[in-house]
Amino acid sequence: MSGKSLKAYVAKRWKLAAAAAALALAGSAAGMTTPYLAGNAINALVSGQSGLVLAYALPIIALILVQGVLGYFTNVLAQYLAQSVAFDLRNDVYAHLQELSLGFYRRVDTGQLVARATSDIDVISRFLRNAFTGLTSAVFTLAVALYFMLSKSPLLTAYAVAPLPLVFLLVRRFARRARPLFEQSREVYGRMTSHVTEVASGLKVVRALNAFQPLWERFKAINDELLNLNLRLAWLRASTWPLVGFLSSLSALVVFWAGGGLVARGLLDVGGLVSMSMYAGMITWPFIMLGFFTVDYMYATTATRRVFEVLSIEPEVKEAPDAVPLVVERGEVELRDVWFSYDGKRWVLKGVSFKVKPGEVVAIVGPAGSGKSTLVQLIPRFYDPQRGRILIDGVDIRKVKLDSLRRQVGIVHQDIYIFPDTIRNNIAYGKPDATQEEVERAAKLAMLHDFIASLPQGYDTVVGERGVTLSGGQRQRLAIARTLLIDPKIVILDDSMSNVDAETERAIYEAITKHFKGKTLIIITQRPSTMRLADRIIVIEDGRVVEEGRHEELLAKGGAYARLLGVLAAEAAAEVR
Repeated sequence: MSGKSLKAYVAKRWKLAAAAAALALAGSAAGMTTPYLAGNAINALVSGQSGLVLAYALPIIALILVQGVLGYFTNVLAQYLAQSVAFDLRNDVYAHLQELSLGFYRRVDTGQLVARATSDIDVISRFLRNAFTGLTSAVFTLAVALYFMLSKSPLLTAYAVAPLPLVFLLVRRFARRARPLFEQSREVYGRMTSHVTEVASGLKVVRALNAFQPLWERFKAINDELLNLNLRLAWLRASTWPLVGFLSSLSALVVFWAGGGLVARGLLDVGGLVSMSMYAGMITWPFIMLGFFTVDYMYATTATRRVFEVLSIEPEVKEAPDAVPLVVERGEVELRDVWFSYDGKRWVLKGVSFKVKPGEVVAIVGPAGSGKSTLVQLIPRFYDPQRGRILIDGVDIRKVKLDSLRRQVGIVHQDIYIFPDTIRNNIAYGKPDATQEEVERAAKLAMLHDFIASLPQGYDTVVGERGVTLSGGQRQRLAIARTLLIDPKIVILDDSMSNVDAETERAIYEAITKHFKGKTLIIITQRPSTMRLADRIIVIEDGRVVEEGRHEELLAKGGAYARLLGVLAAEAAAEVR
């Protein structure tokens, strides 16, 4: 399946592939003529016809030049072919990864994905380049050389070819043993990439917890595994390729020795021996080339399988073929009997039903692990529920185009990602064509503008990986500004002000509700002060809606909401102590 899929990428450039193959064959043909002319030149010299030597020498020189020029253009075309295929593969893998649901990323190793999208595609590119240069030339050279040798002396040809079946056996033995090691090495390399990525991303935590030693031990274990695999591969190479080289030299030596005897008995002229010796050297090169190509083929087969495994993964959240753009006029959000599970075994949400009215500010609260964050991730269809429906303005979100849905539903997550770019570009990430005025307005609503203005480079200040140069509260406010800039009709804040002080938080909410008057706002929070700002509070426990109402009403009931506030107050008191 992988090979057929890769063929489709090459087939798109069949003219380029054909041109590269044709030039490779033409270059090989020029090279294959040289030994024939050299033999004739030697015979002319031996017979005293020195005037003919120059007549043969000039074509030989010309053919060598032609072979060099054709080789250059063959390499240029083959390189262009290989790189253009790699270009398309990278684009397709990247685009496909964007389509896969968040559930996929919960299950996979990020390092493996990085390896498949980068180094594995490089392996495929190298294989294609060699296939249209070395392999084409090698096969043609072998066929033509054998034809010329057989026409000169079948006996010498048999001597020259005799050691070469052993070369085939050695290459086959190498391939059979090396391929599983190649596969294992790619897998281990992926784990190493993932580990290094994780440590680099969480370096602050690593240093804060002084957790370097266990991570170092884990890295060493992975590195040792990779070393052992590479040493086993090195041993296989060491026990194979020197022997291949010896057999190749033996072939040429036998031809020269046996051919000398034929010359002495008058059964072969000196020029014929020179031609045969040159052709014998030429037929050993294709076998060596085929051996190296076999290694590339094994790498490429593994790499192709890994790349197309990613491309063959079906997105869990799919856009319906007849999906239509979502037009939000009111901003009503409704969940009807929604059930959801991440693993298909344990229900995180159990029959959740509620409605958020247009322009309403609703706080969704509950104990940790009750399903609050999961719930709001279903609204922009980061996941799909196994049962039930979610509607916006009465339209089932499974029937609308994903890009239009996510333009209308802006969400700020707990886990905020800041790109290593300027503050301006981070805020304008969802709207790259935003004006400076629009960016500043969003920053002001998020209470971030004054801080940015105090920086020497202002909005052009570059923040580090994941925004390490910003405080937790500043990162959260930047993420809020980023969401507000796209001007969604429905805004979801998933505990996205936990690092912002209560006074600033209140000012942000007031600014948002004033500026986006009439728009729907859904808040996930653990702060009682934020809960009081809501028009309505929905309490979630163990994946179910257990209470709804205003702060005063729910508190007077003395039920789940009152218990939650008691727990939060106790936790706050404990932190003070």
